[in-house]
Amino acid sequence: MAESGDPQGRPPSAPRPLTRRTLLQAGVGAAAAALLGAGGAAGAPAGLSPEEEKLYEEARKEGKVVWWTAHYAQSAADAVRDAFVARYPGIEVQFIRQTAQVIYQRLNQNLKAGVREVDVFASTDESHYLALKKQGVLAAYRPLGVDVLPKAYRNIDRDNTYHVGALGFVLINYNTKVTTPPGQWTDLLDGRWKGQITLGHPGFSGYVGNWVVAMWDRYGWDYFTRLAKNNPKIGRSINDTVTDIVSGERLVGAGPDNYSLENKARGNPINVQFPADGAILIVSPVGILKDAPHPSAARLLESFYYTKEYSMTMAKVYNYPLRADVPPPSGVPIDKVKWYRNKAERLEKGIPDAIAKWRETFGV
Repeated sequence: MAESGDPQGRPPSAPRPLTRRTLLQAGVGAAAAALLGAGGAAGAPAGLSPEEEKLYEEARKEGKVVWWTAHYAQSAADAVRDAFVARYPGIEVQFIRQTAQVIYQRLNQNLKAGVREVDVFASTDESHYLALKKQGVLAAYRPLGVDVLPKAYRNIDRDNTYHVGALGFVLINYNTKVTTPPGQWTDLLDGRWKGQITLGHPGFSGYVGNWVVAMWDRYGWDYFTRLAKNNPKIGRSINDTVTDIVSGERLVGAGPDNYSLENKARGNPINVQFPADGAILIVSPVGILKDAPHPSAARLLESFYYTKEYSMTMAKVYNYPLRADVPPPSGVPIDKVKWYRNKAERLEKGIPDAIAKWRETFGV
């Protein structure tokens, strides 16, 4: 997928035409642009706790936060950005939305070069944080409000260097012309789906990497050897499956819950099936870089993940909310879903191995 902007870009001295591209490159939504044009708010917004108000005032002095995320589709990242600047006027958000492996590689290039650019890093591959923690590049911080998370997701790192930032699933997605969609993952091996399956690539997408490791552990690599005989189309991002299904180019896929449901709500011919043998739960962390150039704004953005505004924004763009007091867009509470979750330690070795075996099996 195309990047939403270049975080190294700086506002030019001469004005440029105001286009969608220039707004995305600055990472500033319409609400943010209006506030910044007006010089920002004179005081803290109403309804903030004293601790949050203090953090906001410190963050507003910094004036900006740089956020690199793979958590959701571009439309959802835009919505999160806009909700943040609406709650905290006067703080510019610059961000990139990219696939997990691509954005992680870019972060590591920065770290090796000593470039201090990123404040908040949000990936869909939990093993990235094990590696970053070993490198000592993550800041320890317990965000405001993090205890609203369900207990199972409240302390994924005992040292508080990263926390849950998003929850999602890999499900079976399908074109609505399909009257009887696959009911479980092994159904994709049926010859009736030959030439009709769409998949992302574990070398690019954290969601896909999670799914591949889960299928490998549950069914052996023979699952993919047999799946290859059905000639699936291989994209990059897991969201590419949605594009293929909506267009009718392919009929079924291993796809995301969020972007599929968003397209369904737009009236597109796509729906999702929770597999009988278990959806793959994607726990997507968020962490702050130790050398973040805007540390207070980084802490404020990470704390924003646990506000009701964030969860409501998530639900509006068809992602699972982090808070139990916000209904999920699928209508199925997360504790009612039959799911399987990879351990981060398994992903750390499993995803690189899976990428290598995937390329041997599928030739891409």
